[in-house]
Amino acid sequence: MDDATRPISIVHAFSRRNAGDGLLVDLTLELLTDAGVRPEQCRVYALDPESFPDLAQVERAPGEPAAKPSFKLMHAAAEAAKAGLGLGSLRRKLHASRAIVAVGGGYLVGDEPIRQAGIMLNHFAQLAAAADAPCPTVYLPQSIGPLDPPTASLIEGKLRKIDRLWVRDDETASELPFDCVERAPDLAVMKLGRSFANLEIPPSQGPVVLVGRDLPRAPTLTRDLRALADSLPNHVWAVQAETEGKRDDREFYRRSGFEWSGRMSEIMRAPSGPVVSIRLHGAIAALLAGRPVVHLAYERKGWGAFEDLGIADYVHDVRHFDPKIVADQIVALQNDASAYWDAIKGAANRLSDNWDGIAQDLSARLENRGDL
Repeated sequence: MDDATRPISIVHAFSRRNAGDGLLVDLTLELLTDAGVRPEQCRVYALDPESFPDLAQVERAPGEPAAKPSFKLMHAAAEAAKAGLGLGSLRRKLHASRAIVAVGGGYLVGDEPIRQAGIMLNHFAQLAAAADAPCPTVYLPQSIGPLDPPTASLIEGKLRKIDRLWVRDDETASELPFDCVERAPDLAVMKLGRSFANLEIPPSQGPVVLVGRDLPRAPTLTRDLRALADSLPNHVWAVQAETEGKRDDREFYRRSGFEWSGRMSEIMRAPSGPVVSIRLHGAIAALLAGRPVVHLAYERKGWGAFEDLGIADYVHDVRHFDPKIVADQIVALQNDASAYWDAIKGAANRLSDNWDGIAQDLSARLENRGDL
């Protein structure tokens, strides 16, 4: 099989039922297009392949997205064990690729037993196959870690063998000082920079949009969100992720006593005011729709993204934020968001150049250039 017929394998995709994860797959395909690869040349490996009916080639990656006992979970455990031995059907498929490209995101986090199990069952087989692949391997902008024992050394050993590992925050870059690591913004952040010149910013009319989610180790989250909502009388709750279990935003709203008004994508099509989002890609989607955002970050990726956008003052730690400070920022943005948008405008050219640089790096690796 020559290069013209071998697929580009896109790994670590999750589900389009989570709008942020679906966006990262779309942006990966867009970036590959700019690198000279047609979408039909790509094969996506997803934990929830049924949610991607629009893709020409999509296969099930080993894993259980709902984290519940099932045949998929048993299969994932078997594939993870085989991957550790350099075996497995997924490995054979990926090693026949023209290249392996991992979607961006924050799925390699192992700071507690449940999340370590999630890495091993949902992602290790794909990472192990990529690390040992004879073809070029590129991981698009990631936030990786914290990685705690016992999985840390295993995961880091595989990551250092990836040809190019783009990371989207300074903390990850400092914790993984490998030769293959380069700092870059999140794909969606770079997309915003590329499209900023054509961005339509509607008047700040209508309700403030709140995007919540369930989080571990956040005992005051519901109380603080309620205090924030109470100080913003004209607001709606939007759904960014519709999945099984606790990751479903609707379930979180039901447990918390919040009445959700619709999907984020639907709400953004109607007049609305600024957005407060816990989900990073909910925040970026709102920015792409011309709404200023205050982000309540729960992991390092949030700080990295808003620093890259030049609006670091508008990101807060979701586990320790002051509802009054956030409400005051929202009211100020309703009154005048010009300085906010000027800051993003100042970052736009650099973000666009970052995108072009990654596309050129991808293209060169696909051409097997020796100067990388």
